[in-house]
Amino acid sequence: MAVALAAVSCSAGSGDQQATTQQKHFDVTGWGKLKPGMSKKDALATGELGATAAGKTGDCEDYRYQGAPAPDPKQLAEDAEIEQKYEAAKKAADDADAAVGPAPGANAGAAAYAAHAEKLAAAAEAGAKSVELSAESTKRIAARAEAREANGGVMFAGDKIRMIVPPPGATTAKNIGMGATVEQLKAAYPNAVDKDGKGFEVPVPDQQGVVLSFHFTDGELTTFLLFNGEAKCS
Repeated sequence: MAVALAAVSCSAGSGDQQATTQQKHFDVTGWGKLKPGMSKKDALATGELGATAAGKTGDCEDYRYQGAPAPDPKQLAEDAEIEQKYEAAKKAADDADAAVGPAPGANAGAAAYAAHAEKLAAAAEAGAKSVELSAESTKRIAARAEAREANGGVMFAGDKIRMIVPPPGATTAKNIGMGATVEQLKAAYPNAVDKDGKGFEVPVPDQQGVVLSFHFTDGELTTFLLFNGEAKCS
């Protein structure tokens, strides 16, 4: 995957963000002082991000930009509780599976069969609870992804930047922004690589595994971000 970021109103934050967007470009070099390859400590020290996180799953944690709408503290607390319950449920399911052991032999008595059946039932119950909480966790992860895309920000995987998403209204140094066509992108970035029709990637110099990624819907750019494919969530 905390409290509210900055003590500003949504209207003031939006204005500040728009003003900042006009002064910067989002590109292979990063966004403002945020650069690909930065450690979490260095990224937070830039002052570009809120002081507290906007949600966490495993060792992956979201931060929004200074001036962006603050996340709901109640929602963050609920998310954290669900993640804790899910981790506990996964462990309980693993332990219950391990406790089942091999089936009783052909010459085992009724008591052995009953005990084995009880363990199987316990494992099934624990597994069902884990699946239920997994679905809830996945729903909350999707909601955070939507908020990240809407507001911009940074996701860290441990101490590494996994992705940098531009704020609303941002464009690249080559004037590519939301609504751009594939033809406009190719003209601006002739080195962009088509990723099986799912989007285009521009390699980031001197940053192995990091790309400037562009995604299109019905021929128009709907998402672009810096992405480090080697920084995995766990």
